[in-house]
Amino acid sequence: MSDPAEPRIVRPVPADSAPPATWPLLRRLAGEHAEERVYRVLAFALLPGGVLFGLLGAPSAVAQADLWPLWWSVAAFAIGIVPSLALGVAAFTAPLETLRLIARISVAGTLLVLASIPFVVIPGRELPGPIWFADVCGLGIITAALAVSPFGSVLVAVAGAVLAFVARIALGGTAASLVGAQSGLYLLLLTITFIALGVSSLHAARAADAAEAAAEEATVGAAADAARERERARINELVHDRVLATLLSAARQIPGSGGLEQRDARRALDGLHALLRDDVQPEDLAGERFVWKVQARTTDLLPEALFNYELGDLGIVPGDAADSLLDAAEEAMRNSLRHAGPANRTVHVDVAAGRATIDVLDDGVGFERAAVPPGRLGLSESIEGRMRMLAGGSALIISQPGVGTRVSLRWRAP
Repeated sequence: MSDPAEPRIVRPVPADSAPPATWPLLRRLAGEHAEERVYRVLAFALLPGGVLFGLLGAPSAVAQADLWPLWWSVAAFAIGIVPSLALGVAAFTAPLETLRLIARISVAGTLLVLASIPFVVIPGRELPGPIWFADVCGLGIITAALAVSPFGSVLVAVAGAVLAFVARIALGGTAASLVGAQSGLYLLLLTITFIALGVSSLHAARAADAAEAAAEEATVGAAADAARERERARINELVHDRVLATLLSAARQIPGSGGLEQRDARRALDGLHALLRDDVQPEDLAGERFVWKVQARTTDLLPEALFNYELGDLGIVPGDAADSLLDAAEEAMRNSLRHAGPANRTVHVDVAAGRATIDVLDDGVGFERAAVPPGRLGLSESIEGRMRMLAGGSALIISQPGVGTRVSLRWRAP
């Protein structure tokens, strides 16, 4: 008798626990790889920064307008601020190579503007405070994290700080050295912090991609190994259950077999044909049809056995589970017929929603399980191995010399 089905409690999932519908769209826009997604998010983060820096720098640029030619001020905004804005705008639409090109233009433009300050200043003017562009050029230098290597990003930050210091010294005025040092140090600390954040984020994303690729490769390898193992087990089961069993039955010429050898031979041929046709899918069986099939196998192999069954509502057995249960049960019946000697035999079937059980019992000579060699295909492959490879399947073999043997084959829907 099989245990009653355990109650299954299904709890509804709250609607607010589902991921937002925009997440898949964001993943498609940002890219499938972690590095690409992080790169695009970092590029997009420059958009609000560019707007903020532009607004903060505008008043200072207007106040210092008489220090530089108008064309230079316009060019400073165009190549020092605009590329950062463009990088943020195009973050989720442009190809990565285009984004890297924009980032390199932003870095090169920023350094170029800083380097040009001493050469374009209008003579006779004095600047009491820091240069306006030195206060807003940090964003262009930060884009180095997206444009060059980590070491190159550090060099860009240092170069930007040095150029800001030199430019302020060149303008002269009260406390030029102190103001220049403050501007350079502020620019270095600001940019190096965000560069480190960007570089570490990209490095972590690359590590995640590498781990995902390694895991995928390992999964593919494991799947291939499992497929080879399943195919080997399938062939072993076929050879043992069909070919060898047919030859053995024919050799022994079991009296009263009622054409069992012919039926075994037909099943052997069907099994060999199935090996060559992987497109043939096993048929799902309603509970009643599954019971009939077990009864037919029992009638073929153990016509004198007592057969009984229990059939619950909605008893549907998937095709792969039905095939594994039927073949394992048939092998258990064969073993009983060959090895148990004169005995009373019983086959019991229990089918209900999401589960199926076949018990094959006899009160024959029995055997000592520990004495059975592990390489015997009948027990290790055709019964236990077959059920072990079935999702939700299991096999229990209990035997004792002089008492008999019980083989319990169970399947539960995962």
